[in-house]
Amino acid sequence: MKKSKAKYAALAGVVLSAGILLSACGNSSTASKTYNYVYTSDPSSLNYLAENRATTNDIVTNLVDGLMENDQYGNYIPSLAEDWSVSQDGLTYTYKLRKDAKWYTADGEEYAPVTAQDFVTGLKYAADKKSEALYLVQESVAGLDDYINGKTSDFSTVGVKALDDQTVQYTLTRPESYWNSKNNFNHSLPS
Repeated sequence: MKKSKAKYAALAGVVLSAGILLSACGNSSTASKTYNYVYTSDPSSLNYLAENRATTNDIVTNLVDGLMENDQYGNYIPSLAEDWSVSQDGLTYTYKLRKDAKWYTADGEEYAPVTAQDFVTGLKYAADKKSEALYLVQESVAGLDDYINGKTSDFSTVGVKALDDQTVQYTLTRPESYWNSKNNFNHSLPS
């Protein structure tokens, strides 16, 4: 159960944090910029920050990058985050973003750089819209439950901060043991 919860919490954190980068298909100028795949049904929306439906998630997971992703063995590996650290008490997670991460339009044109503030804005948007996936992180991110339940209207009390353009930090309400395994976060990346 913890592994499943961890998987969904990781997905929700990634999705709710708006750690997004739409991928352009191919890297050559002659490569097609059209994504083709057959799905069993159409999504009602592609607003993955508000909806938590299989039809939306099936598409979004193929088009949107988050801070981390899973390798073929299910281990967390960097995606938008090039480096990360966890505090000794297991409450604070700090992610350093790749400098080359960009937002892209639906036509595959570069729009803007991905910044740490995008993650703050994304979580606030999800909380304000009462996202269907909030239950996955509502009690994990410090202050988020109080913000969602109206105990505070000040989003700056929620445990997500842009420390600078390339660094986003999350503070949890309690250590989450499934986030803190050696294979997932407590290591340094090779240079």
